Amino acid sequence: MTQRVKNPTLRVILVTLDQVFYIARMGISVRGIGRVILGFLDTLGGIVTLLVQTLLNLLRPPYRFRLMIAQAEVAGWKSLPLIGITLGFLGMIVILELHFQLSRLLHNTSLVPGVAGLLFFREFGPTVVAAMMAAKVGAGFTAEIGSMNTTDQIDALKLMGVSPVHYLAVPRFVGCMSMQVCMSIIGLFCCIAAGYLASLPEFNLQSYISIMNSYVGWPDFINLILKAVGLGWVVPIVSCHYGFRCRGGARGVGDATTRAVVTAILIIIVIDFTITAIADKLVVAAMSFL
Repeated sequence: MTQRVKNPTLRVILVTLDQVFYIARMGISVRGIGRVILGFLDTLGGIVTLLVQTLLNLLRPPYRFRLMIAQAEVAGWKSLPLIGITLGFLGMIVILELHFQLSRLLHNTSLVPGVAGLLFFREFGPTVVAAMMAAKVGAGFTAEIGSMNTTDQIDALKLMGVSPVHYLAVPRFVGCMSMQVCMSIIGLFCCIAAGYLASLPEFNLQSYISIMNSYVGWPDFINLILKAVGLGWVVPIVSCHYGFRCRGGARGVGDATTRAVVTAILIIIVIDFTITAIADKLVVAAMSFL
């Protein structure tokens, strides 16, 4: 019908109306879109508010060092096998895939350790570790706090004059922030070691390290630390946010856990992009003055 209309303005109007009717038939409405936008803003505001409250409570006594150490153990030592195995296999996959692609496109595989080193330092070390912690540690935090919320234990803390943010969020924040940096460095070494094992038929240890060292520099290591610090707050804050808002018994706990993991991984990807786009230029500018 729209093709028969010769007037371009009228044709645009008809096409627009046709698309609106198509969206309406799919069940998508302005009210539904507005509800999604308001839900997004509400979640974002709640996460930012909890982050500010956690930072304000960091220096306020009492200092629960035992709880901080316990949460650091959960985020660090108990997550080490998962992170080590995952990053190790990713390191081997990257080496094998780069070897195949570079041999097919450039007919030169001498660049494999250098390109792999850049990926290990800049992406796999901080970002993949943060995503794995969101899937393992964040899910546990949300389920634990959500269960406390549905059984009125958080209300009991408030009745005793104990701040739930200070008692629950602050120890998890400190533990995850410290362990995110440590796990990123450990995951980096797992990638390098496993990648070396995958490259053994072609590279010995000396050539593997020397080629990687010629491509990787201090800006890449600083980028790793910046990303680890910038991503360390995501898992504890997002998981605690959904745990505090959990309602509806066991089903609500499961729904809150799923939402926490998905939201945390999405925020990690957005922050990773932001740091990659901005921090690199700042690091290069700072290194130029040294």
